[in-house]
Formats: sequence, C-alpha cells, structure tokens
Amino acid sequence: MLEMGFATIDFTPEPGLVMAGRAKSPPAEGVAGPLCARVLLADDGTQRVALVTLDLMALPATEVDLLRRRLADCGDLLPENIMIACSHTHAAPLTHLAGLEQEHNVVQFVDVMSTRIEQAIVMAIRDIQPVELTSARISAPGWVFNRRAVMADNEVATHGVSWVKGFSRMETTPDDEVQILVAKGNDGTVRGGIVGYACHPTVMESDRLYSSDYAGVLMGELESTLGGTFCFLLGASGDSANPDPASPHQEEFFGWGYAKTMGRALADRALEAIGTGRKSTAGRIGIESTILSISQRRPSRKQVKLSRWYLEEAPKDIDEAVFLQQLSGHSYTFWEVPSRASERHAREILGMWERQRRAGSRDLVEHMEVQVLVLGDVAIAALPVELFTDLGRDLKQQSPFPSTFVATMTNGWHGYVPTIEAFERGGYEPLLAYQSRLVPEAGAVLTHAALELLHHLYHSR
Repeated sequence: MLEMGFATIDFTPEPGLVMAGRAKSPPAEGVAGPLCARVLLADDGTQRVALVTLDLMALPATEVDLLRRRLADCGDLLPENIMIACSHTHAAPLTHLAGLEQEHNVVQFVDVMSTRIEQAIVMAIRDIQPVELTSARISAPGWVFNRRAVMADNEVATHGVSWVKGFSRMETTPDDEVQILVAKGNDGTVRGGIVGYACHPTVMESDRLYSSDYAGVLMGELESTLGGTFCFLLGASGDSANPDPASPHQEEFFGWGYAKTMGRALADRALEAIGTGRKSTAGRIGIESTILSISQRRPSRKQVKLSRWYLEEAPKDIDEAVFLQQLSGHSYTFWEVPSRASERHAREILGMWERQRRAGSRDLVEHMEVQVLVLGDVAIAALPVELFTDLGRDLKQQSPFPSTFVATMTNGWHGYVPTIEAFERGGYEPLLAYQSRLVPEAGAVLTHAALELLHHLYHSR
C-alpha cells in the first residue's frame, strides 16, 4: 500500500540578499510572493522516498549532498532516496558563493533554509497516510514560447522577435503540456500532488522582489482549490520563455501581475485535466540513480586572447557584431546588439579558462546525477541541467511509463544542455560560459541514461 505525507514551509529571507539570475546580481528590495519548500514523502512499506521542491533558481550539487544527509537523519531516509528539485525562479537569493563579500550571507541563508526543510520532513512524516493516485495532462497553449529566433542566415538570436527584419522562424515549438499528479486519501480528500510545466520562470526577473514566479501562483491556486500541498517540477525549458515573440509589446509579459495571470491560467488547465485523469494501477515505489562524467568545453587560445583584448584595449566604437563573430563563430547572442555587448561573454571565457587552468587536468569533467523516481506507475526523470525542450519531449515520449515528468534543475546544476542543432546555430544558450560549459553531446548522454533507468525500473516492478 502506498502512503504519502506532505508539508510546506516558508523560507523567505529578509530583503537585502543578492538575487540570482540577474545581471550584476542586485540585492532584493522586497517580497512579491513567498519562497517555499514543499515536501512529498512516500512509503510503500519496503522503502521510503522524499521529493523536496524549492523556490530557488538552483542549488549546487555540493549543497544538495549536505542537505540530503541532514534530511536523511531526521526522516529515516537513505540520502540517495531524496530528490531535490528547484523551480529555477530568477527572483530568489543567489545560492552559489558570490565572492568573499557575499559568502557569509549565502551560507547563512542556505543553512537556515535547510533547518526549515528538516522541520518540513518531520511534518510530512506525521502527515503520512494511504493514498490513491490520479495522473493527467493537458495542453495549455499561449503561455510558453520558444525563445530562439532563427534569422535569415540560419543563425539564432535568443529572445529574438518575429517582427524584426531578417527573422525567418522560431527554432522549434515549446512543450505546453501541464502535467499533474493528485494523491487522495481514503476519504477522497486531496492530500497533495505534483504539477509540472516547461517554461523558464523569468516573469519576475526585472523586479527586485523575492518571488516564486508563476510557478508559486500555480501551486497556490491548486492548493486553495483542491487542498493539500503541490510540488512544482520544471520541465525541459532551457530554450523556452513566457514572452510571445510575435508581440511588439514584450514588457507586457513581465511583472507580478502577469505572473499571477499566467499561474492562474495554468492552474485552471490542470484542474480541467483532472476530470479526465487516469488512476494509478500500482502502489510500489522505485528509485535509482546513476552518476555520469561529462566533459567541459575549453576556450581556445584565440578566444582567451580576444577576450583580454576586448576588456583591456577595445575601442569604444568597436563593431560588436564583427567582434562576436570572431569570438564565438556566430552572429548573435541576443537579437539586440548594444554597446559592450560582449563584455559578459569575454569575462565568462576568461573565468572558464582560469578555473580550468587551476583544475590542472587535461580531461576536465563534471560528475552529475541522473535520478528516476517511480510512484505507482508515474515516473519522474530528474536531470541537474537546463535541458532543451526537444530533448525533454523525446524523453517523455520514449519512456515506458504511462506518465513521466521530466524534472530539470534537480540534484544540482550544471548549466544549459542544448541540442546539437542549437550548437550549430549559436545564440545565448550554447555560448561558452559558466552557464553553458558542457560538450555538445551532453544532451544525448543525459537523456540516454535517464531512459535506461526508466526502462530498468519499469521492467523490475
């Protein structure tokens, strides 16, 4: 018999901490919506697992390891039976060390948050009871869009719009599917569940306000309507975003007002889907992980030399488009090319070169975890990257389970993972930098590993 317990805690800090996902990392000046941790604890009498979802942009793998050990101690859990997923909101405190002047604040915030999540695990244990699961999915068009515009020269401009000269098409279509899993008690009461959607939570990225973005509104609407606690999983959204590239009024797609509108609309679609949902026919838990070693790309000597020249000697009237072509081999990063457009890229290249030089290894690899959690006949395939939509869509379609969530930003963060075709066309996401440092074949390696785990768990039930 499958049992589940749920809990929610608020870990919103006081304004003032440096915010993640922003140019120049400004401090927060207020709060639009709370930052929460939500816990789903499941037990089938044989093993116990926990899904912990956090309103954070990302949590480094080193911090995930520490948090797992803390939660295992207080929840009668194996550390490897805990899945920790971030919503990727760009309106939360930075959780990577940002330099000596911020190190104490970052560590203190993560430590306080971890203590509160321990409390949530204990609350979820007290809440545990038998459940029946229903899963559903439904299309929600009009709220997520591919953000990579293919221009006339077959090069991509990230966040390109369709009404500018030279626009050809969008690179691919977004995954607009809302997925939902609902757990009901024996009395029919909704205990909680999971909701998944694949759109970058960047609606609030221009406001200096803490917020869980549209994802927090979506969960809140489901909880107020159905009851219980709902955990959000971010799908494969590395190349998707909320602004419609066909609109000449891009500013309309940002801010707390739009986040509320978007979250409520997605909740309405999820609620509609439940009526035609599928009841789970199994009550067992399965969980497995594999650790992959994937190589980093390396800056060339030419890129290092050009980056230094740009930062130290480049004239103010430099032709930014020509320099970008020299530096990256592509025509665009974003579709707009302002003055000093390559400054961040040049600094990132030098930073990558310095980190790799200090590592002292010819074969620079990152070790990352792919994890699959099965609840009844519903699977969650978890990857610690910003996966492109086509890769996630293929993973869902090839899974042997009748319902599969793809959960990105899970158990760590190792940057963007574009498709091979995206590397050929350029744009922001494949651009060599700390946020995009893995080799082009990383997507195929990660999704293949996830599929192997899915098939193994499916056939071992």
